[in-house]
Amino acid sequence: MKFHLIFESFKNSANGTDSFKQLKSQCELAIKDPNLELEASALLLIYSFSKNYVLLYEDQEVAPLFAEKVKAQLVGYMTEIDLALSTEDTHLILASLNSVSKQYIESSRIF
Repeated sequence: MKFHLIFESFKNSANGTDSFKQLKSQCELAIKDPNLELEASALLLIYSFSKNYVLLYEDQEVAPLFAEKVKAQLVGYMTEIDLALSTEDTHLILASLNSVSKQYIESSRIF
C-alpha cells in the first residue's frame, strides 16, 4: 500500500513546510497509479490538506509549536485512514474518510 509508505514517511519527517511539500508530491504521484483503487480518495484528501498547508505557510516563518500541532493533527487523520485501508473493507475506508472530513470541518481548519 502506497498510502502506508507515504504516511510512515510523513510521520517520521521533521515538522514544517518541507515535510508538507514532500507529502503533497508523494500523494500527487501516487494518485496517478491505477492500481490504488481503495487508496485514491484517501490520497486526494491528504493531498488537499498538504497543498493547503503549503499555500498558506510556505512564505512565512512558522512557530515550532504551531508546526508540531499541525503535523500532529494530520498524522491523526492519516492514522485513522491507514488503519481503515489496512482492512481493505470499502465500508470502513469510506467511514474513516467521512470521519476525517467531519473532524476537519469541526476543527480550527489551520490548513
